[in-house]
Amino acid sequence: MSFETSKDVVTELARYYCKYARPRHLSNTLGLSTTQTCQRRRIRDINTDNIVSHVLVKVLRCERAKSLFITPSKSSTEPRITHATLGDGQGNDDMIGIAASVSLERVAGSTPVLPKGISTTLLQAMAEGKYVLLTNVSSQSVNPVAAGKEYLGLVPTVETTATFITPEHPYYVLPEMSQRRDIDPYASQPLTLERASQLLSLTQHDSPEKRDAQCIMAIEAPLKDIFVDGISASLVEGAYWEKPRALSNFLINRPSISTGLDAIKLRPSYRSATLLLDPKLVSREIVVNADSNALKLLCMDVPIEDMIIEDNCIDASTHPYLLHVGRVLKSLCEEEVRIRWVLEQEDECHWFVINATLLEI
Repeated sequence: MSFETSKDVVTELARYYCKYARPRHLSNTLGLSTTQTCQRRRIRDINTDNIVSHVLVKVLRCERAKSLFITPSKSSTEPRITHATLGDGQGNDDMIGIAASVSLERVAGSTPVLPKGISTTLLQAMAEGKYVLLTNVSSQSVNPVAAGKEYLGLVPTVETTATFITPEHPYYVLPEMSQRRDIDPYASQPLTLERASQLLSLTQHDSPEKRDAQCIMAIEAPLKDIFVDGISASLVEGAYWEKPRALSNFLINRPSISTGLDAIKLRPSYRSATLLLDPKLVSREIVVNADSNALKLLCMDVPIEDMIIEDNCIDASTHPYLLHVGRVLKSLCEEEVRIRWVLEQEDECHWFVINATLLEI
């Protein structure tokens, strides 16, 4: 007697699995319906579970995993997102979160993350303020024991893609924008304590992995003033851009240790600072901190050694770098220059600059 399964039986079993079992398994794990038609929807129209949609959004906030991305064959520090807040308008009903699906088995350490392509696109879109078309995303309840739109979120499916959308794309124009070309419903909204709390609540998780995420978001706002830490001085009030030596002392920290005779000079560095952004767009209750790297970025990334004036220098009035940096900082603070800030959130009140991009020159 032979216990070998015939080729015809194996073929029939494979056909049955592909046609019936596999689609039902994907439907159960990813919230897909094998009968519904996927179509483009506004976020406010996604109000129940298991709706598969295409959405055109801007990325308001991301949670980036800090741990290594690990696979059986390699590990890397590629940025991966655990959660993002998306918006397609300015109302509360126009925002929704997208989270990683455990069933997709994309894991950084023990933290579920979005696939590499989606993570990279969402992070870049947030940093640059671009539109993103997410296809075939499924609505899921983030709280199984609760009901209502406020408990809904999106999860990617095996067919989900993330693509930058340009103004030439037919999906770019929304109904509201077709009537009012001067209004952009995706424009950066004022960052207040209330809004910071709202964005934070959208990405609250009960799991311990929440502590292993870096929360970042972007905001567009002009720079109004710089207050350097340690000397409590204001760039605007002190008009430090007028004198190169004063500007160098304002921006650069040159510590030394006194030994009784001669002081030992330590390695100089850019100072850390607190930035005052346009109060109409960023509440004064929000503290925006810039470390030495961020302050260097605002100074056009000029190396420290080119920002120092030695004590024995008699005439510093023609210093090439400090004169140009002074003019740039003066212009940024006085001319309402639009800047896109990428900020890391420590709590509702305190944020740290990760990157800054001039939107116009």
